[in-house]
Amino acid sequence: MIYLFSTLNRYFCRIFLIWFAVTLFAISVVISLFETLELLRRAMGHPQIGFSHIAEITLLKLPSHIQLLLPFIILTASIMTLWRLSQTQELIAARSIGLSIWKIIGGLIALVISIGCLYLFVLNPLGAAMSSRVAVLESTVFNHSANQLAVSETGLWLREGGDGYQSILRAQNIDADTLTFSDVSFYTFTQAGEYLKRVDAKSVTLESGKWHLKNVTTWVSEGGPQTSDAEQIKTNLTLEKIQESNANPETISFWKLPGFISLLEKSGLSTLRYHLYWHGQFAKLGMMAAMVLLGASVCLRSTRNKHASILVGLCLVSGFLLHFLGDIVYALGLGGKIPVLLAAWGPVLITLMLSASFLLHLEDG
Repeated sequence: MIYLFSTLNRYFCRIFLIWFAVTLFAISVVISLFETLELLRRAMGHPQIGFSHIAEITLLKLPSHIQLLLPFIILTASIMTLWRLSQTQELIAARSIGLSIWKIIGGLIALVISIGCLYLFVLNPLGAAMSSRVAVLESTVFNHSANQLAVSETGLWLREGGDGYQSILRAQNIDADTLTFSDVSFYTFTQAGEYLKRVDAKSVTLESGKWHLKNVTTWVSEGGPQTSDAEQIKTNLTLEKIQESNANPETISFWKLPGFISLLEKSGLSTLRYHLYWHGQFAKLGMMAAMVLLGASVCLRSTRNKHASILVGLCLVSGFLLHFLGDIVYALGLGGKIPVLLAAWGPVLITLMLSASFLLHLEDG
């Protein structure tokens, strides 16, 4: 513990932060360039889209890209830091005074976890707000999507557009197994926003492109209510479209996510991807620590091996492979094939154990 506050550890951490900033800047520039080119390609068929829209979307999407690549940024910064310390013999000098490699790496891991916590607890809410703004911009500028789902204490609110009208549906909850909504109200408006009618139903079932309403009361702009036992309303929605129109986990602040999950559970919608995202944020801290261990195991060997550059290249490739492995396992968890905890923490634990065992073999074997 004393070492964490020592002058030597602060020196090592300062070098790491310099390389972290350099790597972060370089990756941000490359990501922004490719994102701008992609948006320009998509905007070719939309003359109303100006470069200001493209620049805004690019900047707003940058935090989500950085969050995705944060472990790889940590790996690169770790390799560059330990490589420099190895080549200048500073690591050898530090170990000659009795410091073990585990203490040196432990100081860097503590710094990396602090960076991860800063991002998760402080910068994540800002990134979520920016991602939410991106979703609105892309929906408005590119897709012109007419379907949107919102979940609140009053129930589910779904907007659906059609030919010459817009309809807003409010339901108390949904049974995802039977596709049945309870205590439903349909509010229908013209495209100009003029109120047309309201339809209330005790239960509504979604089936074969139609809403099947039971115990219906219809309120028109003029005249009294009209009741009927059953009615049908055409729709282009399916349960999959309703789920997809819900907010992406990336657009919800880390602090607000538990409350949002609770609302979804009360409404009857699936919370799988939100639980998986929640655990994945904590697992990312473990993956960042594992990247430091992986970088250390390569850089320590590189001082004794004439093929040092090849080892470093293999380490970077391994980082990418581990990233894609994590994506595959995440997709399996999202599909319900494996438990949430295994999907979130499995790749992290595997990387930690492999990196630690390799480093143990290198130093103590």
